[in-house]
Amino acid sequence: MVTKLKNNSLKQNKTAARLLKRAAVFIAIFIIYSGVLGPRIISHGLVNKDGFQIYGGLGKSLLFGILALSILIYRNKKYVTLKNWHYTNLIWIIFSILAFYGAWQGVGKLIHGATGTNWPIFINIAIIASIVFALGGCFGSANLRTLTKAYKKELKITLALIVSFYIFLYLVYGLWQFLSLIILHCVKWLMSLVGPTSTIIPPRTLVFNKFGIQIAEYCSGIESIALFTALYALVGILDWAKLNHKKFIYIFPIGLIVLFVFNILRVFILILGGYYINPKIAFSLFHTYAGMLFFILYSIIFWGVSYKWMLQKD
Repeated sequence: MVTKLKNNSLKQNKTAARLLKRAAVFIAIFIIYSGVLGPRIISHGLVNKDGFQIYGGLGKSLLFGILALSILIYRNKKYVTLKNWHYTNLIWIIFSILAFYGAWQGVGKLIHGATGTNWPIFINIAIIASIVFALGGCFGSANLRTLTKAYKKELKITLALIVSFYIFLYLVYGLWQFLSLIILHCVKWLMSLVGPTSTIIPPRTLVFNKFGIQIAEYCSGIESIALFTALYALVGILDWAKLNHKKFIYIFPIGLIVLFVFNILRVFILILGGYYINPKIAFSLFHTYAGMLFFILYSIIFWGVSYKWMLQKD
């Protein structure tokens, strides 16, 4: 009986590990697509046109949903028979790349003055299709059907969490202006330590002798702070009975402050790279999901270091 339970536990762990690996691949594709197409849309002033503005908050909500679903699946591991990688996965990925290429070309048409509704509709469909096809490529259609049946409850919870996070992000988004001012003055001070002098032009523009850069919402770190807070709350709800409550509460503001400090350093390094290497390449990184990749790496390190410390000791 014990052997059987151990075997079931091993199978469940293997299934969870395989799912997390495929989820990591999907997140990587999602970040690459967003990091490539996002700057093209933002830098040409299209972000507030043709419905593109929805993808900022929606993308972060989807990322939060993927991370939340991964946590829920890991906490409620089940043995599910998954099909191995197949050539059909590659076909899905090819379709995803073609859809993304179509979206790229469509944005190019808008940049060069195309008018009307046909191109915006095509671009939005292509963006959504590229993500859906990537999902099919990472997991496979058969596995997605199997997982939907096995984790129906977790998927419903995740959907509710995505909607809740989108609302939460909308409510706190106004704080970006305050955070950007802090980053503006901190970066100005850091730059003065390494040489380049700068001048602040209100409200949030930093001007050097080579260029000027506006510290806007993309640099504020508000999205990373919202993601960290939401995931922290989710872990707290799931593991409240196992956690040392004082440690859990005390470490939260410390984690937020460290996250914000690292975001200041990220902006500082990008501006430094723009000043000494290539302004165009460095500044385009402000508008990518590189910040989200940084957030994921920070979260892995934070939870790896602090989680065991926050657990109660019997």
